[in-house]
Amino acid sequence: MTILGIFINNEIRTGANRRYLELMEGLAERGNTVRVLMNTHLDYKPVHFERIAIPVDYTRKKFPPASLLLFFKLRDMKREILKKIAGTEWIHIHSDMNLSAALYLKKRTRAKLFYAVRCNDITRARILMKQGGYSVPEKIASLVYIQKKKSREKKIARHAERITFMNHDDRNHFVSRTHVAEQKTSVIPGNIGLPRFTEEWKEKNASNRVQKLVYAGALSASKGFYLLLDLLLELRKRGYPYIKLYALGRTAGKNDLFAHIKDLGLGDQIIFTGYVNPFSHFAESDLFVYPTLYDAWGDVVMEAMYTGCPAIASAVGGLPDLLKYPELLFEPGNVSHMADMVERAITDPEYYQQLRNLCASRVPELTFDWVERFEAEMKGTQGER
Repeated sequence: MTILGIFINNEIRTGANRRYLELMEGLAERGNTVRVLMNTHLDYKPVHFERIAIPVDYTRKKFPPASLLLFFKLRDMKREILKKIAGTEWIHIHSDMNLSAALYLKKRTRAKLFYAVRCNDITRARILMKQGGYSVPEKIASLVYIQKKKSREKKIARHAERITFMNHDDRNHFVSRTHVAEQKTSVIPGNIGLPRFTEEWKEKNASNRVQKLVYAGALSASKGFYLLLDLLLELRKRGYPYIKLYALGRTAGKNDLFAHIKDLGLGDQIIFTGYVNPFSHFAESDLFVYPTLYDAWGDVVMEAMYTGCPAIASAVGGLPDLLKYPELLFEPGNVSHMADMVERAITDPEYYQQLRNLCASRVPELTFDWVERFEAEMKGTQGER
Protein backbone atom coordinates (compact mmCIF):
# COMPACT_ATOMS: atom_id res chain seq x y z
CA MET A 1 0.00 0.00 0.00
CA THR A 2 0.98 3.61 -0.48
CA ILE A 3 0.23 5.64 2.64
CA LEU A 4 0.51 9.36 3.32
CA GLY A 5 0.90 10.72 6.84
CA ILE A 6 0.74 14.33 8.02
CA PHE A 7 2.79 15.54 10.98
CA ILE A 8 3.31 19.28 10.83
CA ASN A 9 4.32 19.90 14.47
CA ASN A 10 7.67 21.61 14.99
CA GLU A 11 8.34 19.42 18.05
CA ILE A 12 7.50 15.96 19.35
CA ARG A 13 5.57 17.09 22.38
CA THR A 14 3.40 14.20 23.57
CA GLY A 15 3.25 10.43 23.75
CA ALA A 16 0.58 10.53 21.04
CA ASN A 17 3.05 12.35 18.77
CA ARG A 18 5.64 9.64 19.34
CA ARG A 19 3.11 6.88 18.77
CA TYR A 20 2.04 8.36 15.43
CA LEU A 21 5.61 8.46 14.16
CA GLU A 22 6.19 4.93 15.48
CA LEU A 23 3.17 3.80 13.46
CA MET A 24 4.43 5.45 10.28
CA GLU A 25 7.85 3.84 10.77
CA GLY A 26 6.23 0.47 11.46
CA LEU A 27 3.96 0.59 8.40
CA ALA A 28 6.98 1.40 6.22
CA GLU A 29 9.03 -1.36 7.84
CA ARG A 30 6.30 -3.84 6.90
CA GLY A 31 6.90 -3.07 3.21
CA ASN A 32 4.37 -0.31 2.57
CA THR A 33 5.37 2.87 0.77
CA VAL A 34 4.96 5.53 3.45
CA ARG A 35 5.48 9.25 2.96
CA VAL A 36 4.91 11.82 5.68
CA LEU A 37 4.44 15.56 5.23
CA MET A 38 6.62 17.00 7.99
CA ASN A 39 7.54 20.46 9.19
CA THR A 40 10.96 21.53 7.97
CA HIS A 41 11.64 22.78 11.51
CA LEU A 42 11.07 19.38 13.16
CA ASP A 43 14.28 17.69 14.21
CA TYR A 44 13.41 14.13 13.19
CA LYS A 45 15.12 11.79 10.74
CA PRO A 46 12.89 8.90 9.68
CA VAL A 47 14.39 5.43 9.57
CA HIS A 48 11.94 3.71 7.24
CA PHE A 49 9.52 6.23 5.73
CA GLU A 50 10.10 9.11 3.30
CA ARG A 51 9.95 12.62 4.71
CA ILE A 52 8.42 15.38 2.58
CA ALA A 53 9.49 18.64 4.20
CA ILE A 54 7.15 21.65 4.27
CA PRO A 55 8.14 24.91 6.01
CA VAL A 56 5.38 25.91 8.44
CA ASP A 57 6.32 28.72 10.83
CA TYR A 58 3.92 28.86 13.75
CA THR A 59 3.84 29.53 17.48
CA ARG A 60 1.89 27.06 19.57
CA LYS A 61 -1.44 28.39 20.88
CA LYS A 62 -1.06 31.58 18.84
CA PHE A 63 -2.92 32.76 15.74
CA PRO A 64 -2.73 31.69 12.96
CA PRO A 65 -2.70 28.02 13.95
CA ALA A 66 -0.42 25.47 12.31
CA SER A 67 -3.39 23.76 10.64
CA LEU A 68 -4.36 26.93 8.76
CA LEU A 69 -0.78 27.70 7.78
CA LEU A 70 -0.37 24.14 6.48
CA PHE A 71 -3.52 24.44 4.39
CA PHE A 72 -2.17 27.62 2.74
CA LYS A 73 1.23 26.00 2.16
CA LEU A 74 -0.37 23.02 0.45
CA ARG A 75 -2.24 25.31 -1.91
CA ASP A 76 0.93 27.29 -2.69
CA MET A 77 2.99 24.13 -3.24
CA LYS A 78 0.17 22.12 -4.84
CA ARG A 79 1.98 20.95 -7.99
CA GLU A 80 5.17 20.03 -6.15
CA ILE A 81 3.36 18.17 -3.38
CA LEU A 82 0.92 16.31 -5.62
CA LYS A 83 3.81 15.08 -7.75
CA LYS A 84 5.59 13.69 -4.67
CA ILE A 85 2.51 11.93 -3.30
CA ALA A 86 1.21 10.49 -6.58
CA GLY A 87 -0.31 7.04 -6.15
CA THR A 88 -1.39 7.56 -2.53
CA GLU A 89 -4.04 5.02 -1.55
CA TRP A 90 -4.58 6.04 2.07
CA ILE A 91 -4.19 9.31 3.96
CA HIS A 92 -3.71 8.38 7.60
CA ILE A 93 -4.04 10.96 10.40
CA HIS A 94 -4.34 10.72 14.17
CA SER A 95 -5.22 14.33 14.84
CA ASP A 96 -8.00 16.63 13.74
CA MET A 97 -5.41 19.43 13.61
CA ASN A 98 -4.58 18.07 10.14
CA LEU A 99 -8.14 17.33 9.03
CA SER A 100 -8.47 20.27 6.61
CA ALA A 101 -5.16 19.39 4.96
CA ALA A 102 -6.13 15.71 4.76
CA LEU A 103 -9.48 16.49 3.12
CA TYR A 104 -7.79 18.87 0.65
CA LEU A 105 -5.29 16.17 -0.38
CA LYS A 106 -7.95 13.43 -0.38
CA LYS A 107 -9.95 15.35 -2.97
CA ARG A 108 -6.93 15.80 -5.23
CA THR A 109 -5.43 12.31 -4.90
CA ARG A 110 -8.71 10.36 -4.70
CA ALA A 111 -7.17 8.49 -1.76
CA LYS A 112 -9.14 7.07 1.14
CA LEU A 113 -9.03 8.71 4.56
CA PHE A 114 -8.15 6.74 7.70
CA TYR A 115 -8.95 8.82 10.77
CA ALA A 116 -7.85 7.55 14.18
CA VAL A 117 -9.63 9.27 17.08
CA ARG A 118 -7.18 9.64 19.96
CA CYS A 119 -9.43 11.50 22.40
CA ASN A 120 -13.18 11.91 22.79
CA ASP A 121 -12.96 15.67 23.22
CA ILE A 122 -16.70 16.23 23.64
CA THR A 123 -17.15 13.62 26.36
CA ARG A 124 -13.93 14.79 27.99
CA ALA A 125 -15.13 18.41 28.12
CA ARG A 126 -18.49 17.39 29.57
CA ILE A 127 -16.88 15.24 32.25
CA LEU A 128 -14.46 17.99 33.27
CA MET A 129 -17.27 20.53 33.53
CA LYS A 130 -19.31 18.14 35.66
CA GLN A 131 -16.42 17.09 37.90
CA GLY A 132 -15.04 20.59 38.46
CA GLY A 133 -12.02 20.25 36.19
CA TYR A 134 -12.67 23.63 34.53
CA SER A 135 -12.87 27.20 35.79
CA VAL A 136 -15.93 29.33 34.90
CA PRO A 137 -14.24 30.94 31.84
CA GLU A 138 -13.09 27.48 30.72
CA LYS A 139 -16.65 26.17 31.02
CA ILE A 140 -17.96 28.93 28.78
CA ALA A 141 -15.21 28.33 26.25
CA SER A 142 -15.95 24.60 26.38
CA LEU A 143 -19.59 25.08 25.37
CA VAL A 144 -18.42 26.77 22.17
CA TYR A 145 -15.68 24.17 21.74
CA ILE A 146 -18.19 21.31 22.01
CA GLN A 147 -20.32 22.72 19.19
CA LYS A 148 -17.25 23.05 16.95
CA LYS A 149 -16.24 19.49 17.77
CA LYS A 150 -19.70 18.18 16.93
CA SER A 151 -19.48 19.82 13.51
CA ARG A 152 -16.02 18.37 12.95
CA GLU A 153 -17.11 14.89 14.01
CA LYS A 154 -19.86 14.94 11.39
CA LYS A 155 -17.31 15.93 8.76
CA ILE A 156 -15.09 13.01 9.78
CA ALA A 157 -18.04 10.62 9.69
CA ARG A 158 -18.96 11.82 6.21
CA HIS A 159 -15.52 11.78 4.58
CA ALA A 160 -13.44 9.05 6.29
CA GLU A 161 -13.52 5.50 4.95
CA ARG A 162 -12.14 4.11 8.22
CA ILE A 163 -12.47 5.55 11.73
CA THR A 164 -10.78 3.89 14.70
CA PHE A 165 -11.05 4.55 18.42
CA MET A 166 -8.97 3.55 21.43
CA ASN A 167 -11.92 2.23 23.43
CA HIS A 168 -15.50 1.08 22.97
CA ASP A 169 -17.07 3.85 25.03
CA ASP A 170 -15.62 6.56 22.78
CA ARG A 171 -16.74 4.71 19.67
CA ASN A 172 -20.29 4.34 21.01
CA HIS A 173 -20.49 8.06 21.80
CA PHE A 174 -19.20 8.99 18.33
CA VAL A 175 -21.66 6.67 16.57
CA SER A 176 -24.52 8.03 18.68
CA ARG A 177 -23.63 11.66 17.91
CA THR A 178 -22.91 11.29 14.18
CA HIS A 179 -25.02 8.26 13.17
CA VAL A 180 -22.04 7.01 11.17
CA ALA A 181 -22.30 3.47 9.79
CA GLU A 182 -20.80 1.21 12.46
CA GLN A 183 -19.03 -0.92 9.85
CA LYS A 184 -16.79 2.06 9.12
CA THR A 185 -15.56 2.04 12.72
CA SER A 186 -13.37 -0.20 14.84
CA VAL A 187 -11.42 -0.18 18.10
CA ILE A 188 -7.62 -0.39 18.18
CA PRO A 189 -6.42 0.07 21.77
CA GLY A 190 -2.95 0.93 22.91
CA ASN A 191 -0.53 -1.97 23.21
CA ILE A 192 2.45 -3.29 25.08
CA GLY A 193 5.35 -3.60 22.70
CA LEU A 194 8.65 -2.19 21.52
CA PRO A 195 10.26 0.29 21.55
CA ARG A 196 8.91 1.48 24.93
CA PHE A 197 8.40 -1.83 26.72
CA THR A 198 11.83 -3.42 26.99
CA GLU A 199 12.70 -6.70 28.70
CA GLU A 200 14.72 -5.02 31.46
CA TRP A 201 11.52 -3.72 33.10
CA LYS A 202 9.24 -6.71 32.58
CA GLU A 203 7.86 -7.98 35.95
CA LYS A 204 10.59 -6.04 37.74
CA ASN A 205 8.36 -5.00 40.62
CA ALA A 206 8.51 -7.33 43.64
CA SER A 207 6.57 -5.29 46.23
CA ASN A 208 4.63 -7.16 48.92
CA ARG A 209 3.19 -4.23 50.90
CA VAL A 210 1.86 -0.73 50.28
CA GLN A 211 3.76 2.30 51.56
CA LYS A 212 4.78 4.04 48.35
CA LEU A 213 2.12 5.27 45.92
CA VAL A 214 3.03 6.56 42.48
CA TYR A 215 1.32 8.79 39.91
CA ALA A 216 2.46 9.70 36.39
CA GLY A 217 0.96 12.39 34.19
CA ALA A 218 0.11 16.07 34.15
CA LEU A 219 -0.05 17.67 37.60
CA SER A 220 -3.48 19.08 36.78
CA ALA A 221 -7.08 19.01 37.95
CA SER A 222 -8.22 17.33 34.72
CA LYS A 223 -5.93 14.37 35.38
CA GLY A 224 -7.16 14.16 38.96
CA PHE A 225 -3.88 15.11 40.62
CA TYR A 226 -5.61 17.32 43.20
CA LEU A 227 -7.75 14.34 44.17
CA LEU A 228 -4.54 12.61 45.22
CA LEU A 229 -3.95 15.40 47.72
CA ASP A 230 -7.39 14.71 49.17
CA LEU A 231 -6.53 11.01 49.18
CA LEU A 232 -3.40 11.60 51.27
CA LEU A 233 -5.37 13.76 53.71
CA GLU A 234 -8.03 11.05 54.02
CA LEU A 235 -5.42 8.35 54.58
CA ARG A 236 -3.81 10.51 57.24
CA LYS A 237 -7.18 10.77 59.03
CA ARG A 238 -7.46 6.99 58.92
CA GLY A 239 -4.06 6.57 60.56
CA TYR A 240 -1.63 6.25 57.63
CA PRO A 241 0.48 9.45 57.67
CA TYR A 242 3.56 7.54 56.53
CA ILE A 243 2.24 6.85 53.02
CA LYS A 244 4.37 8.57 50.37
CA LEU A 245 3.34 9.67 46.88
CA TYR A 246 5.85 9.90 44.05
CA ALA A 247 4.55 12.35 41.44
CA LEU A 248 6.01 11.91 37.95
CA GLY A 249 5.18 14.95 35.82
CA ARG A 250 6.36 18.34 34.62
CA THR A 251 6.84 20.74 37.54
CA ALA A 252 7.49 23.96 35.59
CA GLY A 253 5.03 26.71 36.50
CA LYS A 254 3.57 24.79 39.44
CA ASN A 255 4.43 27.25 42.23
CA ASP A 256 0.77 27.64 43.18
CA LEU A 257 0.44 23.87 43.49
CA PHE A 258 3.53 23.61 45.69
CA ALA A 259 2.22 26.41 47.92
CA HIS A 260 -1.12 24.63 48.22
CA ILE A 261 0.60 21.37 49.19
CA LYS A 262 2.60 23.22 51.85
CA ASP A 263 -0.59 24.78 53.26
CA LEU A 264 -2.14 21.31 53.48
CA GLY A 265 0.88 20.04 55.39
CA LEU A 266 1.66 17.39 52.78
CA GLY A 267 5.12 18.60 51.84
CA ASP A 268 6.87 15.66 53.50
CA GLN A 269 4.63 13.05 51.86
CA ILE A 270 4.94 14.01 48.17
CA ILE A 271 8.13 13.58 46.17
CA PHE A 272 8.19 15.33 42.79
CA THR A 273 10.51 13.74 40.25
CA GLY A 274 9.79 16.00 37.28
CA TYR A 275 9.13 14.56 33.82
CA VAL A 276 11.12 11.30 33.76
CA ASN A 277 11.10 7.85 32.22
CA PRO A 278 8.57 6.17 34.53
CA PHE A 279 9.66 2.52 34.36
CA SER A 280 12.27 2.64 37.13
CA HIS A 281 9.79 4.37 39.47
CA PHE A 282 7.05 1.87 38.69
CA ALA A 283 9.47 -0.96 39.40
CA GLU A 284 10.16 0.44 42.88
CA SER A 285 6.63 1.57 43.86
CA ASP A 286 3.84 -0.36 45.56
CA LEU A 287 0.66 0.93 43.91
CA PHE A 288 -0.06 3.16 40.91
CA VAL A 289 -3.11 5.39 41.49
CA TYR A 290 -4.60 7.17 38.48
CA PRO A 291 -7.64 9.33 39.37
CA THR A 292 -7.94 11.06 35.97
CA LEU A 293 -11.29 12.61 35.09
CA TYR A 294 -10.91 11.39 31.49
CA ASP A 295 -8.41 9.38 29.48
CA ALA A 296 -9.00 7.67 26.14
CA TRP A 297 -6.57 4.90 27.09
CA GLY A 298 -3.83 5.55 29.64
CA ASP A 299 -0.44 4.32 28.46
CA VAL A 300 1.01 5.01 31.92
CA VAL A 301 -1.31 2.36 33.36
CA MET A 302 0.07 -0.22 30.94
CA GLU A 303 3.62 0.87 31.75
CA ALA A 304 3.01 0.34 35.46
CA MET A 305 1.42 -3.07 34.97
CA TYR A 306 4.24 -4.17 32.67
CA THR A 307 6.74 -3.75 35.51
CA GLY A 308 4.45 -5.69 37.84
CA CYS A 309 3.28 -2.60 39.76
CA PRO A 310 -0.47 -2.97 40.39
CA ALA A 311 -2.70 -0.12 39.20
CA ILE A 312 -6.10 1.24 40.15
CA ALA A 313 -7.82 3.99 38.18
CA SER A 314 -10.99 5.98 37.53
CA ALA A 315 -13.72 4.15 35.64
CA VAL A 316 -13.76 6.63 32.74
CA GLY A 317 -12.95 6.69 29.03
CA GLY A 318 -10.79 3.76 28.00
CA LEU A 319 -9.73 2.68 31.49
CA PRO A 320 -12.54 0.10 31.94
CA ASP A 321 -11.41 -1.46 28.64
CA LEU A 322 -7.77 -1.33 29.71
CA LEU A 323 -8.13 -2.67 33.26
CA LYS A 324 -11.22 -4.83 32.56
CA TYR A 325 -11.85 -5.85 36.18
CA PRO A 326 -14.21 -3.77 38.40
CA GLU A 327 -11.88 -4.53 41.33
CA LEU A 328 -9.26 -2.25 39.72
CA LEU A 329 -11.61 0.69 39.14
CA PHE A 330 -13.06 3.38 41.37
CA GLU A 331 -15.79 5.94 40.83
CA PRO A 332 -14.39 9.12 39.18
CA GLY A 333 -13.86 11.92 41.70
CA ASN A 334 -14.83 9.71 44.67
CA VAL A 335 -11.96 10.16 47.14
CA SER A 336 -13.62 7.96 49.76
CA HIS A 337 -13.89 5.05 47.31
CA MET A 338 -10.27 5.52 46.31
CA ALA A 339 -9.17 5.66 49.94
CA ASP A 340 -11.11 2.48 50.75
CA MET A 341 -9.21 0.60 48.04
CA VAL A 342 -5.81 1.96 49.08
CA GLU A 343 -6.47 1.32 52.78
CA ARG A 344 -7.49 -2.26 52.08
CA ALA A 345 -4.34 -2.75 49.99
CA ILE A 346 -2.31 -1.45 52.96
CA THR A 347 -3.97 -3.67 55.56
CA ASP A 348 -4.89 -6.82 53.63
CA PRO A 349 -1.96 -8.65 51.99
CA GLU A 350 -4.29 -11.09 50.21
CA TYR A 351 -6.26 -8.23 48.66
CA TYR A 352 -3.04 -6.52 47.60
CA GLN A 353 -1.87 -9.74 45.95
CA GLN A 354 -5.22 -9.99 44.18
CA LEU A 355 -4.68 -6.53 42.69
CA ARG A 356 -1.23 -7.61 41.54
CA ASN A 357 -2.59 -10.80 39.97
CA LEU A 358 -5.43 -9.06 38.14
CA CYS A 359 -3.06 -6.47 36.68
CA ALA A 360 -0.56 -9.15 35.66
CA SER A 361 -3.32 -11.03 33.86
CA ARG A 362 -3.98 -8.01 31.63
CA VAL A 363 -0.44 -7.85 30.24
CA PRO A 364 -0.64 -10.80 27.77
CA GLU A 365 -3.91 -9.53 26.26
CA LEU A 366 -2.43 -6.07 25.76
CA THR A 367 0.72 -7.45 24.14
CA PHE A 368 0.08 -7.46 20.38
CA ASP A 369 1.35 -5.99 17.10
CA TRP A 370 -0.20 -2.52 17.03
CA VAL A 371 1.07 -1.68 13.55
CA GLU A 372 -0.37 -4.89 12.12
CA ARG A 373 -3.83 -3.94 13.42
CA PHE A 374 -3.77 -0.65 11.51
CA GLU A 375 -2.43 -2.30 8.38
CA ALA A 376 -5.15 -4.96 8.53
CA GLU A 377 -7.84 -2.27 8.76
CA MET A 378 -6.57 -0.63 5.57
CA LYS A 379 -6.18 -3.89 3.69
CA GLY A 380 -9.65 -4.97 4.73
CA THR A 381 -11.26 -2.02 2.98
CA GLN A 382 -9.21 -1.87 -0.21
CA GLY A 383 -11.39 -1.21 -3.22
CA GLU A 384 -14.35 0.07 -1.13
CA ARG A 385 -15.82 3.55 -1.57
